[in-house]
Amino acid sequence: MRIRVVDGRRMTDRAGAAEFTGRSEHTITIQTSPKRRAQGSGWPAPISGPEGVLLYPLDELAAAIEGIAEASRARVHSITLDGDPDELIPALEFRALIDAKASTWSKYVDMSKAAWGRGEDGYLPRPDLEEPSPKRGVIRYWKRHRVEHWINSRPGRGAGAGPPVRTEATGPTAAKYRRVMAAIRQDISEGIFAPGQRLPSEATLGTRYAVSLTTVRRALTELRREGVLSRSDDGIVAAPNTPPHDA
Repeated sequence: MRIRVVDGRRMTDRAGAAEFTGRSEHTITIQTSPKRRAQGSGWPAPISGPEGVLLYPLDELAAAIEGIAEASRARVHSITLDGDPDELIPALEFRALIDAKASTWSKYVDMSKAAWGRGEDGYLPRPDLEEPSPKRGVIRYWKRHRVEHWINSRPGRGAGAGPPVRTEATGPTAAKYRRVMAAIRQDISEGIFAPGQRLPSEATLGTRYAVSLTTVRRALTELRREGVLSRSDDGIVAAPNTPPHDA
């Protein structure tokens, strides 16, 4: 996967984005298109790089994949909500029904606002009522039957959530460890980790790259297999001659 640094941000081309996220290049093209993003896909817009090559910010790709994973984890099937089907349910209750964290719910709302502005459903259905909050912002309400219908027909591939991501080879774990692999390669190329220098502890790397120890270990294992890292008496070190990794 080829990584470029533009304005201090790590980016990759379409092929790299496909490798990083475990999706096809066709999926990357579709999900990052203006039309699909306006529909609330949650995927980042590509940036025109040198020579007109479209580049995708790695941090935004990682955020998109994490949002997909959270949507999959929050998925609830076949529920029946008791009560008047036309009674209005506030956002707080809606969020509780799908067991979504506040940060996840905020992502869903952000993914939906463009469509709501056009008077359409977005990732979330368009609210039936919005009223000013006593503190700040707005309070949104949905009719109970619309909430039930949405939960039981949760948006999938068309809304950007994609199919449930479950496998280590193609799911969010894969995206995370590939992101760590790319970051370590970049740190080596920039001299942060010099050839022969022992890398920090797994816990330190986990903090540095904001991932779990399991993800760090998977990334280190793959980098050792590729010859980027090696094991010495002192621990895991950057190999003297780190091989290139351009796709």
